[in-house]
Amino acid sequence: HNDKPTAIASSDEQPTRSSSSGTPALATPTASASSPVLTTTTATTTTTASAATNIALHTTTLTPSKNTKKRKLKKKQKDPAIYALRHKIQMCAKHDDLPTALDHYERATSTSSGNTPIELEPQTYYTLLGLCDGTLCKHVEPADNGTARDANEPPSKRTKLHIGTPRHRSESSESNDETTTPPPKIAPISLEERCRHALHLKTQMDLHKIHMHETAYSSLLRTICKMPNCDMDQAEFILNEAENYLTKHHQKRKLRLYACLLHAYAARGNLTRLVVVWKRVLGQTLSLTEPEYAAVMRCATMVGNSDCMRVALSDLAEEVSVPSHDTIKAIRNWFMSEHCGKVENSSKDGDAAELPPMSDLDRPLLGPVINDTSPSKLPFTISPACTLDPLTGILTSGCLKGHALSPCPLSPSSLHTLQQMNETIVLQGNVPQHADNPYQGGKKGKKKDLNEPMISRRETQWQHFNNWIQQANNNFTIVIDAANVGYYQCNFGTAPKHVDYHQIHWMAKHFVNLGHKVLLVLHQRHFHPNLMPSWAHAVVDQWCTDAERKSDSGIYLYRAHTGTNDDCYWLHAALKRGFGEEGTTDGDDATKRERRCLVVTNDEMRDHHFQMLSQRQFLRWKERHQIHFKFGDWETVPPDTSGRVIRRRI
Repeated sequence: HNDKPTAIASSDEQPTRSSSSGTPALATPTASASSPVLTTTTATTTTTASAATNIALHTTTLTPSKNTKKRKLKKKQKDPAIYALRHKIQMCAKHDDLPTALDHYERATSTSSGNTPIELEPQTYYTLLGLCDGTLCKHVEPADNGTARDANEPPSKRTKLHIGTPRHRSESSESNDETTTPPPKIAPISLEERCRHALHLKTQMDLHKIHMHETAYSSLLRTICKMPNCDMDQAEFILNEAENYLTKHHQKRKLRLYACLLHAYAARGNLTRLVVVWKRVLGQTLSLTEPEYAAVMRCATMVGNSDCMRVALSDLAEEVSVPSHDTIKAIRNWFMSEHCGKVENSSKDGDAAELPPMSDLDRPLLGPVINDTSPSKLPFTISPACTLDPLTGILTSGCLKGHALSPCPLSPSSLHTLQQMNETIVLQGNVPQHADNPYQGGKKGKKKDLNEPMISRRETQWQHFNNWIQQANNNFTIVIDAANVGYYQCNFGTAPKHVDYHQIHWMAKHFVNLGHKVLLVLHQRHFHPNLMPSWAHAVVDQWCTDAERKSDSGIYLYRAHTGTNDDCYWLHAALKRGFGEEGTTDGDDATKRERRCLVVTNDEMRDHHFQMLSQRQFLRWKERHQIHFKFGDWETVPPDTSGRVIRRRI
C-alpha cells in the first residue's frame, strides 16, 4: 500500500522486473494492443484494496486452479477404548459367548472406582442383542415345538431343518470338524437371564436415544418369545413400536419380525392370536415359510381346527415342493388325530379364529381334511411311501393306487394379473413399484431409458401383436421360444451366428404330430438377408405368418419387431391363451380334462420373475406350463427309406 504508480501486466505475458527512478514496476517486454496493461494510481488504502480484489478476480478467471477435487473431511476421531470394546464383543459373538460379552459391557459402562464410562456405539448394542437371542451362533436351530432352542444346548443335540433328499456327511468332513480348535467353555445362562439382559439393553438404548433397526427388534422379540411363560403383551407392545419406527423411516419389514410371535402362540395353542399375527404378515405383502406353516398346523392339531389346517396345508403345497421331515410329521399328526374324524371344529380358545380371506390370496384348496365315515377306526389310511407316474400323474402304489392326482391350475384372475404386469413391462419398461430399480434381472443389465417416441412405437407394435393373436382365434396349445430352440448347443467356437432353423422346424413338427397347434415366436433380426442363409428359406416358407389363413404344416410364426424383447411376446401368447377344455374318452366314461397352453423353452425366465410383483403366481404358472427340451442322436424319420439322417431325436 503506497501512493506510487504501479503497472501490472496481464496474466498472458511473462512479467519482468525493472527499476526506473527508484519506482518498482511490473512491465511486459513488449506492449501491444493484444496485451492490455492496467495502470492504477492509488491515493488511499481503500482504493488500492479494491483494485487488488478486482485484479485477483480477473486473474482467477483467466487461470483456473488445476486442483478442483474436494478435500475429504476427516472423520471425528473416537476414543480408542470404543474400538477396543467393539472388537472384544465381536470376538465373543464369534463363539456365542454371552457371559464374557456382558462382563466387557459392565466394565465399560461402570462408574465405580472413579472409572469414566465408555459411550457405546449402536452396533455394539445390536451385537449384544444378537448374543442374548443366541442366533449369532450358526448351530442354533428351531425346536420341534416351534420355539427357538436354548443356545446352551450342545450342537450335537440340535437337529437342523432339512429340506428334500437327506445329505449324509462324509467321514472326512466329520474328521476335519473334530480336529479343529474346540470353542472356549461358556458358562450357561438361562432364558430368563437372557431376556432380562436384553430388556436392560433396550432400556439403555432408549435412555441414550439410540434407535433400533429391524434386526435389533427381531432379536429382542425372539429373546422374549423364547421364554416358556413370557409376557406376550410386552412382545405385542414392542412389535407395535417396531412397526411404527419402520413405517416412519420407510424401512421394509421382514417375516422374522413376526415369526417369533407366531411360533410362541402356536406353542401355547392360542390359535386366535396366531391368526391375528398371520393376518399382519399378509398385510405387509409377506408370506409364511415352511417352519411357520408347520407351526400353524401343529396349533390346528392341538385345538382341532380343520379349517385352519386346510388353509395352511393348501398354502404349504404352493410354497414348498418337498416338505421337511418335521413338516411331514406335523401333517401326519393331524390325520392320525381324533380331530380329523369330526365335522365341526372344536377350538380350545373359546373364540372362533377368523382365517385370512381366501379370495384375496387366490389359493387353490387341496380339499377336505376331515373324514367321519369310520369313527371306530382311524379316519384316514396313511401310506408312508408312494410312487407316481410323472407323465400321467397316476399313483402306482399305496392306498390310492391307480388314482390320478387332480391338477391345481391358476385362476382366471391370476392369469389376468400376470398378463397386465407383462404388458406393463413391455410398454413402460417396468411396473410402477419397481421404477426405482435400474436393473432388468436375470443378468441382462440395466433397463433401457424410454422416451415418448419409443413408447409410442412399442404401443403400436404391441397392438399389432394382440390383433394378430385375435385373428388366429387364440387357440394355440404350444408356444415355442424359437430363439432358445434354435440356439440350443450352438455356442461353440465355429458355430454360425444364425439360429438352427432345422432344429426349430423339428421341434414344431414334433408337437404338430401330437395334435397341437403350434406358434413360433422369433425376432425379426433372424430373417435379415445378411444373417439368414439361403438354404433356410425353404424351411421358413413352411411357417405361416398370416393369422387368418390355415397353415398347411400346422405351424404359425410371429416375427417380433425390432427394439422389442421377443420373450415378452411368447409369454403373453401363452398367458392370453389361458385354459381350454378337450374331450377325452376313457372306455364308456367320457371325461374332460384341462388343456393348457404350454411353453417350450429352456429359459428359466429369471428376468420376468425379477420384474413381476406376483412372483408366487408366476412361479406357479412357470412350474405347470413350461416344457424343457433337449436334442439327442440323429435319426431317420419314416417314410424316408433312403437311410439318410434327416433330423435329431427330440
